[in-house]
Amino acid sequence: MVTITAPGVVQGRVGVLNKACAILAVLEQGPACLPEVVSGTGLKRPTVHRLVLAMQELGLVQADEQGQFMVGPRLTRLAMVAQHAMADREIRRELSALRAMTGASVRLHQRYGDQRICVAEVLRFKSAAGEGTSVGAVAIAAGPVSRVFLAWRRFNGGHGTGDDALACLRIRHRGWVQGAVDGSLVLAVAVCGRDGDLAAVLSLSGPSQRTRRGGSYGREVIKSAMEAAARISGRLPIKEATALIDGRDHGLQVRSASV
Repeated sequence: MVTITAPGVVQGRVGVLNKACAILAVLEQGPACLPEVVSGTGLKRPTVHRLVLAMQELGLVQADEQGQFMVGPRLTRLAMVAQHAMADREIRRELSALRAMTGASVRLHQRYGDQRICVAEVLRFKSAAGEGTSVGAVAIAAGPVSRVFLAWRRFNGGHGTGDDALACLRIRHRGWVQGAVDGSLVLAVAVCGRDGDLAAVLSLSGPSQRTRRGGSYGREVIKSAMEAAARISGRLPIKEATALIDGRDHGLQVRSASV
């Protein structure tokens, strides 16, 4: 049996995978030439050379101009996918916790080009098959969520004057806005990055008669939503959240993805 000396390698049942993981464990520490990989893994030089070349063909390893080997672009992409998956799980936990606390449907919206897209949602009602979902693209009228997006767009782009500009400035300063949409009360909260740019909008929606004050969400709900938005902001990548859009808010689209 081959003795692998690479640090932190848990050996499984498949020998070739153990050797490949040993090579990657060495490259995790930084670029290394072939003799350094051999020394770090405890494997024979012909074995390391053969595996490194094979891993290079698969994009798991790459070589620089000095002939040193390093982690390849495919692993970089996989790491990004894993990070996004972990972030998605954390965001879904936040949405579920907020629904449990408020009893409202909770959604997270981002802007992609000229569309406003619901990237995650946790609804109030459960169907026989599980959580209720809405699928497809549906045109929406102006509402609190759209007003938050436009507040950042118009402020950054210099759009709007007078009362319109003042309303946008107030939304940006407060960080949230609420209002009625088709018989439901909607609270929209800005999710901003460290630079103050808008990354997403968190929304709560439910029948207005179910809220404590009838026509608006109470202070506790708003505070909880803003705290959730602050936690989400650290996990959410910015993806064209403030891209220029058609100024007519009714032209925005929503695509809902089940959670």
